Amino acid sequence: MKDLRLEKITIRAVNVPLNKPVIAHLGTFEKWPFLCLDAHTNKGLIGKSYIGPYLVDQLPVIAKCIEALSKPFLNQEIKPYNFFEEGFKKISLLGYQGISIYALAALDIAFWDVYAKAANMPLACLLGSDLKPVKTYNSRGLWLIPLNEIEKETNDLLENGSFNAVKVRIGRNKLKDDIYVIEKIRKIGGENLVIMSDFNQCYDYDTALKRMNELDDIGLYWFEEPINYRNFNDCAKLSSRIKTPISIGENFHGPYDLVNSIKANASTYIMPDLMRIGGISGWLKSASIAEANNLKFSTHLFPEVSAHLMNLTPTAHWLEWVDWANPILQDTGFRVENGKYYIPDIPGTGVEWNDTNIEKYKVNI
Repeated sequence: MKDLRLEKITIRAVNVPLNKPVIAHLGTFEKWPFLCLDAHTNKGLIGKSYIGPYLVDQLPVIAKCIEALSKPFLNQEIKPYNFFEEGFKKISLLGYQGISIYALAALDIAFWDVYAKAANMPLACLLGSDLKPVKTYNSRGLWLIPLNEIEKETNDLLENGSFNAVKVRIGRNKLKDDIYVIEKIRKIGGENLVIMSDFNQCYDYDTALKRMNELDDIGLYWFEEPINYRNFNDCAKLSSRIKTPISIGENFHGPYDLVNSIKANASTYIMPDLMRIGGISGWLKSASIAEANNLKFSTHLFPEVSAHLMNLTPTAHWLEWVDWANPILQDTGFRVENGKYYIPDIPGTGVEWNDTNIEKYKVNI
């Protein structure tokens, strides 16, 4: 790792078709955009990372932000912790929300990847852990699809990797439809099936309280994001009035949002997003904060890198599994068996590109 220096970065943008379209209150998405970053070094090693910033039209501006943030670090020795501290200061004028933290995360993940490759160790092992399997749930389906498709969708999600936990999106126009969907999933999966639920921020406080009260005894593992993610105080009021745990966190932008959420007692569980929390360094800081406050810590998207970090998260809870990036990734050995996600014993994060598909799904930036 000594004298490992950044020579250049390259960024490619893709828009990847989804096997199962995302149909949510926030919109319908048949493709998912990614930025794929390569951090080239003087040792011939390349650090790799991808982020998925939701809106394909915003990829060019985010790529430019990554390039701008990387410039002060060109020809400098790669030390991921130091980069994060310096990079965090450099984005202060732009602000700590949105594309600035995405740019910081993309570089941070790539730097940690190449740092672990230089040490010839998997990331989790470099950071002092074993490669332990992580319990996971299938989150790639059960969106707001027609009711007559629920049975087929549920069977598909349970068969793919022997999952014993799934996430369903709720908040349909009629309560009876939410109940129908949940009971149908339970009938198919059995009483031992764990069912998470996600409202995707579809309600105001009063409507959320009413619907959550109506579903409070149906056996859901958690209610996720019932109201706008910024409204920590109302989340706290809901948490105090509902028995089913509330989970938030995918929209935390950096560790300070987590701190503010904790101060408000906003939720029972948290589930930060690797991109929005600030990459690997932001995650590690947040995991320590969660431990100090005895908060169970799950993940949002990015299962490959997040699985490494769950091995280092003292209050690790659930890994969210999706296959959205699989077409642009090589099969390096990540797998799901009996509800657990296994990490390959190879240097770095295990993220390597399928260049043929990156070219196939490439968009101009």
